[in-house]
Amino acid sequence: MHVNLLKQVQDLFENSYGTLNHLASVRRFFSPARINLIGEHIDYCGGLVFPAAVQFGTVIIAQPNGLGTIRVVSINEPGKVEFDPAGALQRSTPTHWGDYVKGVFVEYGKVNVEVPGLDVAVGGDIPGGGLSSSASLEVGIAVLIETFTGYFSSDDNFANRQALSWLAQRAENEFVGVNCGIMDQGAIALGKENHAMLMDCSDLSISYYVVELGDYSLLIVNSCKQRRLGESAYNKRCEEVALALSILQPVFGISTLCELPIDLVNDALDRIDDPILCRRVRHVVSEHDRVSQAASRLSRGDIEGFGKLLNESHRSLQQDYEVTGHELDTLIGLAQRQPGVLGARMMGAGFGGCGLVLIKTSSIEQFSEVVGTAYRAEIGYDAEFYPVEIGPGAREIMSTNNE
Repeated sequence: MHVNLLKQVQDLFENSYGTLNHLASVRRFFSPARINLIGEHIDYCGGLVFPAAVQFGTVIIAQPNGLGTIRVVSINEPGKVEFDPAGALQRSTPTHWGDYVKGVFVEYGKVNVEVPGLDVAVGGDIPGGGLSSSASLEVGIAVLIETFTGYFSSDDNFANRQALSWLAQRAENEFVGVNCGIMDQGAIALGKENHAMLMDCSDLSISYYVVELGDYSLLIVNSCKQRRLGESAYNKRCEEVALALSILQPVFGISTLCELPIDLVNDALDRIDDPILCRRVRHVVSEHDRVSQAASRLSRGDIEGFGKLLNESHRSLQQDYEVTGHELDTLIGLAQRQPGVLGARMMGAGFGGCGLVLIKTSSIEQFSEVVGTAYRAEIGYDAEFYPVEIGPGAREIMSTNNE
């Protein structure tokens, strides 16, 4: 988290609501973004994924206002969102950033959590798309609510964070109307410094893996092609894999596509007439297999083998799942051809947004210059490059640092 972001949010809070008073009642939170090392578009298919929380994210400052209403302002978006947390809240048309906040309050209302009136300011420094800014906001608001209300369903902190993750996901699914899986909320709520999470999206069980890359680093590359998740083909892909599952379920006795073993994929494809659905299934099953391989190779220190899996993942997302697009394919294609790069792939929902590159640390500066120049020449505008630091999950912070 950058200290400057905290100051920007605090300045906005004071400009919107007046100088912070009764400092003991002021609470500050940081909810990170996340990367996914590998395992794209399979969290909603019940698969294993391999995410990690990172240094970018959302700062939230809140204080009781004694008014019984929630008031929210953002450094990233204009206007003020104001609502009664106990009221009958409705989604905006078109979707508004405030819907991601409202949806979380709605879900806590369903479990009879009474939230006091709060003045809230938020702000994020999450680059581009594919790092899950919406889930960062949702999980941060959930941590805020649990802090101000004292609501915890269990004495087990890990179990509480699992429950919080499911709740934040429901907010996006049911209130915002985006059929996201659980990976984003789970990674942000349960992140651990310097660790990736081998996450089972069917039950949110997690095994933590130390990320030790030696002379190599992870680099976020932002295509700067904007997308709107709810307006993209994301929901269409969810529908396609659900249809494929309905065809294969009675034959193979599976409850999710990711339960289909890789050695049965060709048999499964023979039972599907639609070539589009065949491609979708091939991606899901092969990507799920790559996740297990990636965790194994990373734990053995096989960094080169891990990089090859990133390249295979992008090819599958491009050719079988068809969620990349010209900008991402240009950027990742350029990246894969550079000296010092072991692997690169698109990350997130796709259709724009960011990619992830495994690169020799000493090559980052030259890479950014060469790829940036070539991308600008092909696409007409600049890409952005951000080294990755893997950090802890969403948490309350002090006013002067990122603890």
